[in-house]
Amino acid sequence: MRAPLPGTFYRAPRPGAAPFVEVGSLVGEDTVVGIVETMKLMNSVHAGTRGRVDEICVGNAEFAARGATLMRIEAAHA
Repeated sequence: MRAPLPGTFYRAPRPGAAPFVEVGSLVGEDTVVGIVETMKLMNSVHAGTRGRVDEICVGNAEFAARGATLMRIEAAHA
């Protein structure tokens, strides 16, 4: 899944909190997997697909350009 807009990517809802997802987590289309902060606005990032988190490509509090790969999700097969 890719960053919908440029900004700082956060894996957890607040400092010290558990990450939204980890490698191996099962996600649905509407599962929040992170937050991108752009111009002091916090934007929830949703998985957009059903599956399992295979790899997290951007670290917590790192900048992500628009379209950058945030994580890889192996799609669930029906």
